[in-house]
Amino acid sequence: MEIARKSDKRIFAGNMAIMLSVFALTTAEWHLYSWYQAVAPYGTVISSIGLAVALFCYVDVKEMLRDPAFLLMCAADVIALINLFLVGSGKGAILTAADFLLILYLSNKIELSNKQVIISMCYIGFFFIYWTVDVKGYFKGYNTNYGGLILISGFVFAIYALEYLRYYLVRIKGVKNAKWLILITLFFFAWGYNIIAWYRSRCALLGLIAFAILMIIPLKVWKNRAFYYMVTFSTTVGAILFSLLYVWLGAMKDIFRIRIFYKDIISGREEIWSELWTAFIKQPATGIGSSYEMQLDWLGGLFEVHNGLLDILIVHGIPVFAVTIVFIVKRFMELRESATSGILNKCAMAGVFSLMMPAFMENFIIVPPFSLILLLLIAVVRHKAFAGPQRPDNPDNA
Repeated sequence: MEIARKSDKRIFAGNMAIMLSVFALTTAEWHLYSWYQAVAPYGTVISSIGLAVALFCYVDVKEMLRDPAFLLMCAADVIALINLFLVGSGKGAILTAADFLLILYLSNKIELSNKQVIISMCYIGFFFIYWTVDVKGYFKGYNTNYGGLILISGFVFAIYALEYLRYYLVRIKGVKNAKWLILITLFFFAWGYNIIAWYRSRCALLGLIAFAILMIIPLKVWKNRAFYYMVTFSTTVGAILFSLLYVWLGAMKDIFRIRIFYKDIISGREEIWSELWTAFIKQPATGIGSSYEMQLDWLGGLFEVHNGLLDILIVHGIPVFAVTIVFIVKRFMELRESATSGILNKCAMAGVFSLMMPAFMENFIIVPPFSLILLLLIAVVRHKAFAGPQRPDNPDNA
């Protein structure tokens, strides 16, 4: 019994380390732009501290050193660091890759309590409402795409909160008809589209569309192995294929004209990705590092990949990227049983897949606090404590 209590205390401490990191970063970055400017450069450091504490809380050191997954992660980190030296890159880039790999390593170990799930969904969901009421974007210094990423993150948790409320009323309280909550959910989707359109954030729109589609698809289809694997590969490896497609479409932008939010779809990223792919092909094993200076005149040398997983590949090289892809695909595959166990878990996993979509056009999931929020959402997918006896009108039968 003493061992179990110790284990519970360690898990609680690890969860607190992650949740407090999210709280600290969102408080510092999501309220005032001046605070964001001051804290954002240290986001990966704050994230690293929280993740390091969580690591030693979740896993015993002796067990860790015998774990092939941990050793593979460490090998990727070492290769990434060596590559940064070889290409003369800024060494701070190691934290982005190392943090994201550690998040993927810990994602099958974090276990949230009921109360921690509720706190997480309410706290992060609050920012969807907050950034709607207090429209920031260019009006208050923030980039509109950054605002869109906050909105879609909060939106996913807000929808999960509504699904949880429906679950609570039907299963816990025995309410015979809580279908009116579906109307509120539909209102939230309409609201989400309108505020994302106001921000003109196309990357957030991509996530919103994916989330809507995945929520509509019945749980029975989700349980189909081929469907789940297709979505997994589309939202991971698909990020790389998407950049190549964009480059190809860029060659036809004179005839391929589609506008979303008053802006052509092909409006700059194709040039960025074309240049980055050209530079990367010359040194695929090491990557080009984060100190590469862009040659496009309108960027003024500013280096920004605008694609989360592509950033890992371009900056750190094929070996580090391969380990990252193996980790993330494996973790998503492991989530299949949990993701298809009920409507709440399905909603959370739809959120995970949907948050992968904006990362096709922004770094998003590999930078804090979004990377830590992804970890929390994966933990919500794995959460089983809400499970209970089925009812005929149970939303888990949807």
